[in-house]
Amino acid sequence: MYLGKAYGWAGCLLFYLCAVVMAGSLFFGGGTRAGFLSDAILQLLSIPLLLVALWRTFDAQLANHSRWTLWFCLALVCVPILQLVPLPPALWTALPNRGLSAEAFAIVGQELPWMPMSVSPRATWLSALSLVTPLAIFVGTLLLSYRERRLLSLVVLAVGIVSVFVGLIQVAQGPSSPLRFFAFTNSTEAVGFFANRNHFAALLYSLTLLAAAWMAESVLVSGPMSGRRRHETASIMALVGGFTVLVVLIAAQAMARSRAGLGLAIVALFGAIALIMSDRRGTSGITPAKVLFGAIALAVTFAIQLTLYRIMERFAFDPLEDNRIRFAYRTIEAAKAYMPLGSGMGTFVPVYATFERPEDTVAGSYVNHAHNDVLELWLEAGVAGLSLAGLFAIWLMLRSVTVWRPKPGSGMLEIDRHLARAATMVAALLLAHSVVDYPLRTGAMMALMAFACALLLQQPGVKAGMKWRKSYGTGAHDMPGDQAKL
Repeated sequence: MYLGKAYGWAGCLLFYLCAVVMAGSLFFGGGTRAGFLSDAILQLLSIPLLLVALWRTFDAQLANHSRWTLWFCLALVCVPILQLVPLPPALWTALPNRGLSAEAFAIVGQELPWMPMSVSPRATWLSALSLVTPLAIFVGTLLLSYRERRLLSLVVLAVGIVSVFVGLIQVAQGPSSPLRFFAFTNSTEAVGFFANRNHFAALLYSLTLLAAAWMAESVLVSGPMSGRRRHETASIMALVGGFTVLVVLIAAQAMARSRAGLGLAIVALFGAIALIMSDRRGTSGITPAKVLFGAIALAVTFAIQLTLYRIMERFAFDPLEDNRIRFAYRTIEAAKAYMPLGSGMGTFVPVYATFERPEDTVAGSYVNHAHNDVLELWLEAGVAGLSLAGLFAIWLMLRSVTVWRPKPGSGMLEIDRHLARAATMVAALLLAHSVVDYPLRTGAMMALMAFACALLLQQPGVKAGMKWRKSYGTGAHDMPGDQAKL
């Protein structure tokens, strides 16, 4: 009995730790470089969650596909760790493009030491530490019940809305706003808790899909099929709240003025329509589609009145002028030089600088990322990185097919299906964005990606003889009657 109470408290603790770390990630994880004090604080916050989550995996009855994802997470961690293992001189000097390092020791007359595979061990250590938070969130969310996942999605939306209002104040106060939390940032646009407008835009289109899932539920649950009075106060408030959140998120994209963000936001809106149309529950009068179209129309009206000129100003420039093609070309050149093992996770900046040419430089700036995560991963992790990226893409496609064609009797409510389907599109859009930028190089978006991936997996089951887990369990308590209780 006492053991059951202990594990029950552990289950409750797991949810609150997930909520704290997820909120902390969105507050503190907006930097584009590793090594910020905020990153260290966030990683320290994540350690208790990771320990509790790993402990709970031993008593959780996970599906086979969920267990395979844990092995994949282990493989991710192994990449930077193996790159930090010291190698004898005979081995590391035989690695590609290590001649300059060996010559440097010879010039100063120093004997060749043991050195790791990474050309910048400190950067690789920081890269390895950056995995603590997303891994903790993924494993922790995976072990939550469907009800707790719903609550966690509301936490994500709430923090996102706070970020939007911070962005509004930033625009109102101008470049000198004290609410711009990074020294190097887009000083004329809304960035929220981020340093880069593109990553703020990525948060917005991701939250738009989660908000659409909840908005659809708020409309349908108040219809005649729910067995409740249509104009019940709670239902009206939920409907108004969902509508308002959608309008705010869509309008905020105009404030961010991110070209990629605006394009992917349009894709996200089409995805939201598909999400709403996938609901087979009957309704009459107000429908989710009508509410969604109304939110889009209202948000576009605001954008035209307030920010149309600024948006057109962004698209007036040739996209090729931002040198992304040159960045990609030099990154490919460097990646080939360090094949097949890569230069080490997090080493892009020093490695790219050795391949950069005078005509590639941009006055007053330096290249901190390749603006193409596939190429940057190829450079830093070689064949191993590309292989893991390919496996993840295949897994995402397979899970998306499963989520959009759920099996009957899965124990999921309709809102759980909506959130899982929204998560497939969040993950896909973030991957697409990573081809032209680096949103997943920020702690906030890595955490959101981890949360979205966990939503694609079914909640853990109950092992025989563990009745004490029912209150935090896996579908036995999570029946349609709980729909009104989140």
